[in-house]
Amino acid sequence: MDYSHNNHNWNEFRWEKEIRQDEKRIRHYFQILPSCMDLPNEEDSIINKLMAQPDLVPSSVDLNKTENSLDIFFEGDEEHLDISDLKERRYSDIYLNLHKLSLEWNIILIRDLRQSLRKSGLITTCSLGRLIARSIDIIELEDTQMPEFKISLLKRVLSGINDLLGQVNSFSRQQSTLKAKLDIFSENLHNIREKVINILHETRVKK
Repeated sequence: MDYSHNNHNWNEFRWEKEIRQDEKRIRHYFQILPSCMDLPNEEDSIINKLMAQPDLVPSSVDLNKTENSLDIFFEGDEEHLDISDLKERRYSDIYLNLHKLSLEWNIILIRDLRQSLRKSGLITTCSLGRLIARSIDIIELEDTQMPEFKISLLKRVLSGINDLLGQVNSFSRQQSTLKAKLDIFSENLHNIREKVINILHETRVKK
């Protein structure tokens, strides 16, 4: 998520609204993508469908000055975070632990989860991917003076972890043979959740 434009004065609730809009935009993109794939004008078709809902357009975009491109909906930095340097960055353990859990979950999904639960399992994979992306945002924010944005991101991460715990508990109930393995998975998620809560408290105190 881009945070380079002139929004440093936003409070955490304004950031919360922006982040929710960002997530809504991503969900809508994946909903309309199947109907547009492989069309000669695939990108234009997606843009037109997104533009049909003005609330999906980022608040930072000036439509009168921007070329029609998916970049106006999904902004990103040209310089990507070098994963090899992550261990040197503060809060990198959140990303690294979520990444590890994502790999573990995909093994469970492919090898252990019964066929009738695979579709729900893919939703969990996507949920983990969204959390990983937010954890990278938090790492990249460390050197900026935007505590309200950081607080909003941390709150979204907590909400995502809570949702994930619910998903994992549901799989444990539906496939009892995985309970022991999923209990360990949930315990690791709880540990990440505690770290996020601590960072949230720390950020509020310093604000």
